[in-house]
Amino acid sequence: MRIKIDDQKLIRSWQITERTSRGPKTSAILSGIYVKAYNNDVILMATDLKTSIKCLIHDVTIEEEGESIFPTKGVGEILKKLSHGFTIEATNTKVTIRHEKNQFNFTTYPTEEFPKLPSSESAKLACRIKSKDLSRSIKEGSFTGSTNEEFPQYLSSALIEFKRNSLKLIATDGKRLSLSEADLMEGSTEEDSILIPIRGINELERILSTLDEDSLIEILYDDSQCYFRGDDIELSIRRVESLFPPYDRIISSDRTTWMTIDRQALIDSLEKVEVIVRDFNKVIIMDLKPAGNLSISAFAKNVGEGFVEMAAEVDGEPLKVGFNVAYLLQGLKAIGDSSVRMSFNGPHGQMRLQKISSDNFLYILMPVVLPEELLGEEEEADVV
Repeated sequence: MRIKIDDQKLIRSWQITERTSRGPKTSAILSGIYVKAYNNDVILMATDLKTSIKCLIHDVTIEEEGESIFPTKGVGEILKKLSHGFTIEATNTKVTIRHEKNQFNFTTYPTEEFPKLPSSESAKLACRIKSKDLSRSIKEGSFTGSTNEEFPQYLSSALIEFKRNSLKLIATDGKRLSLSEADLMEGSTEEDSILIPIRGINELERILSTLDEDSLIEILYDDSQCYFRGDDIELSIRRVESLFPPYDRIISSDRTTWMTIDRQALIDSLEKVEVIVRDFNKVIIMDLKPAGNLSISAFAKNVGEGFVEMAAEVDGEPLKVGFNVAYLLQGLKAIGDSSVRMSFNGPHGQMRLQKISSDNFLYILMPVVLPEELLGEEEEADVV
């Protein structure tokens, strides 16, 4: 195989592909990228056995067709430094990169040892959606899931529900739940749902960030995989064999107190008091006064205390409630609206955070149980 690189196309595709070859390894060959060069097209492939990716590059100058497995780390670092105007030549045992008077040689892996990647050829089409809409749903709906391999498995997974005209993405860690909904360009006549790991979802979000926001993404699935295709890229993620809890049963519309508030102003205030409790219990206390302001306080033994007051539209019953400040900030930062609405169901019921402009996002967070003196260790209630 011998190809000539005169532009950035291969570099961009290599950068997209190489992340998938960096996961936990059971064999050395999984730390390589499979390169195929035929008919003026180059295909880059990588897998960590749970997530696989294929990138197609068109109109490449191929002087000799062939295929080889390049070591990701060494070859990738050289390609980024050369950028363009170089040739790549590969045999069964080594790959050589030449640029002007420079030459770099790396050992290759035998192609017959590379695992067979999943194929979407016989997969069922679930929907077509714009890249920007899918990316927003991932950002808003998946942040409550864990990237570690938790048990039960749904705690480190995201549920994707396919409706006729919309897609929902939901995740939970047991103490909070996030949900985001997006409109589809084209949906299926059948409604269905799949469960995929948060790590795979995060990789998908990273790839979507490299695409044009109006790119059309096809989502397909079969019994074992979910496929995301768009702009000559196909990402396959192994489905999780577990059941997601019936989340809709835990979403309550009950409320005793509700509030509309400037999102960024609330973030700024929370980040100030977070300094006090960051290394203590991470608990802040919100004091809501109907027809009045919102007060936020924090206290940590041997550290100090903080108190801020800010304008807010508060209605319902007076309420003093505690939250994990990191969890509260994550929900507020997941969305971009200037104002948000928050509904509270007493000091022990769920808090619901939503947008003002749309009903396509919901964040549920359980309060911490505060002792009467508002000090000491707090325990968190469970959502699921």
